Amino acid sequence: MRIQTKMAPNRSLRTILSPAIMHSNPGTLMKPRYAIIWVYFLAGLVLFGCAAKEKPATPEDYMRLGNQQSAEKQQQQARETYQDLLEKFPESAQRAQAQFNIADSLYQEKNYLEARFEYQKFLELHPAHPLASRAQYQIAMCSLQQVQHHDRDQRHTQDALRAFRQLRRTYPQDELIPQAEVHVLNLRQRLADHELAVARFYYRKGAYHAAIGRLLNLIQVYPTSPDLDAALYILAKSYYAEENFAKAQRVFRTLVDRFPASSYVSRSRAQLRQLPVTGITLQ
Repeated sequence: MRIQTKMAPNRSLRTILSPAIMHSNPGTLMKPRYAIIWVYFLAGLVLFGCAAKEKPATPEDYMRLGNQQSAEKQQQQARETYQDLLEKFPESAQRAQAQFNIADSLYQEKNYLEARFEYQKFLELHPAHPLASRAQYQIAMCSLQQVQHHDRDQRHTQDALRAFRQLRRTYPQDELIPQAEVHVLNLRQRLADHELAVARFYYRKGAYHAAIGRLLNLIQVYPTSPDLDAALYILAKSYYAEENFAKAQRVFRTLVDRFPASSYVSRSRAQLRQLPVTGITLQ
């Protein structure tokens, strides 16, 4: 008795493949090597389709998928994945990391306004989390990234400075403090540069009283500014323009004494010799 072998699967595969492996000339089959290529190609499509249908099932799955999307610069998809984690697993230990990653994703896209909001939200929800100090640092960085030239509005400079100082107060031993201190120094210098730029503007406009106010603030708040000699010179000139010769002489004298190597010294000495007698003598 002859045993019949079931060939349905093979016939089914041939039925699927036959349209694909035919030449444009009907009735003529492709060469075997091309047929094999098509088999592998179609098999790959089937496997890809199956994989694409697989959805994350656990918080860890969502976290891995979101991280992969973020690494591939698919930030919008990554945020959606992290948000799904937050909504579907409200008690998961991965929630805090997902919240932080949403903020990081916005920062990577240079969407600093929304990123700052999300970092702040993270701090409010997870104030004792190990990432809390990093969130505070990133809040400052969001403002730092928006700082403008020193002759423009310095609102973001002030915001960044406050945020870095908050980091220093709240987490004084944190490993991010050295980096924050460097930023604080640079931000303070930018503010000093801004004060000097505004003072120069007022001086050129003949608004000497306004210039004096800016310069006095610069000297008091930023006493280590490298442009302090320039600030003193413009201050003395402003007093001179207002005919307040006694104050002008004192400021010129201070400049000469404190900054003997300054390029403003020779001019200050010349101005001192031209001033009316006020009881202060030039040595």
